[in-house]
Amino acid sequence: MQPVIIIGAGLSGLTTAYQLNKAGYKCLVLEARALPGGRIKTLDGPIEMGATWLGNQHEHLRRLLQEMKVELFEQFTDGKISYEVAHDQPVQVFDMPQGQAPSYRIKGGTSTIIQELINRLSGSEIMYNCLVDQINEEDFGVSVVLKDDRRFSSKYAVITTPPQLTEAKINFEPALSDSKRDIMKNTHTWMGESIKYAVRYKNPFWKEKGFSGMGFSQAGILQEVHDHCDYDEKIFVLKGFLNPNLRAFRKDDREKMVVGTLTKLFGEKATQFIGYHEHVWQHDHYTSIRNPTSVVPHQNNGHSNLRDSMYNGKLIFSGTESSPVYAGYMDGAVYSGFLSAKTIIEQEENYNT
Repeated sequence: MQPVIIIGAGLSGLTTAYQLNKAGYKCLVLEARALPGGRIKTLDGPIEMGATWLGNQHEHLRRLLQEMKVELFEQFTDGKISYEVAHDQPVQVFDMPQGQAPSYRIKGGTSTIIQELINRLSGSEIMYNCLVDQINEEDFGVSVVLKDDRRFSSKYAVITTPPQLTEAKINFEPALSDSKRDIMKNTHTWMGESIKYAVRYKNPFWKEKGFSGMGFSQAGILQEVHDHCDYDEKIFVLKGFLNPNLRAFRKDDREKMVVGTLTKLFGEKATQFIGYHEHVWQHDHYTSIRNPTSVVPHQNNGHSNLRDSMYNGKLIFSGTESSPVYAGYMDGAVYSGFLSAKTIIEQEENYNT
């Protein structure tokens, strides 16, 4: 029997495992995907299809990065911004407003923090392709049953999956309360509706023309675009978010729409791309569910009911959506990891005194 089972090898789950390891507790991390990271998804480049930016205000994430000796670099914003108001109107170009708070990216890609956390786990195990089906209260703690009928037992279990996904896909015995299920159904899933895209080029032609690579559009295709060149200036990429309604289109059609809009924003050289990448998070069934309850961005994120434990404190609900601090951000994921580990350590200390 494992002392602690953690469901999800994303930033929250791995932070929980790391904090518990430091306090002498071993963990078993069960991940449904074949790889760790959750909503941190870094392609070769590095090119981010998931979590990307952080700010000075994200103190918990920054503290963890410093502890891991992971370096940051400032997001490039020098130059002009392009703005498309409508298809039939010329693109507006203006200077970046002064005094904007900087944002930062992680050198080597956001997945660096995931790998550094894994490298520091001692005596703990991560198992992949483990799709959780049921969680039961037992006399000794909890049991976790997978879709393939494998069963694991522990004194504590920590769930870090998005609340909508947890409510829809995992059975609980005893069952969740109606109030908890209602909150979970109506909680926004961070990244859930996002479509992220990235277009790679041989050179940063937008910088050569005095553009920052930042652009926005109200014409219904892409919502925003940013310079996404790497720290070493060896790969040159424009990256951003698409209108979520485009999830019903084919990838080839989305690619044409993206390149067409980038051409309007930055000029004809935008057609000379060497690679197109995207990730439709609504289609990621380890993050989102089909036909979720319609909610507004960040709805119920940080709600205290999401953190309420069950089974006499043996079943702990965690993850970025549950965090009372910067819920829905990487900082919230890290804080939720700190909080869930602290909860277990304190319960064990009280039990042993």
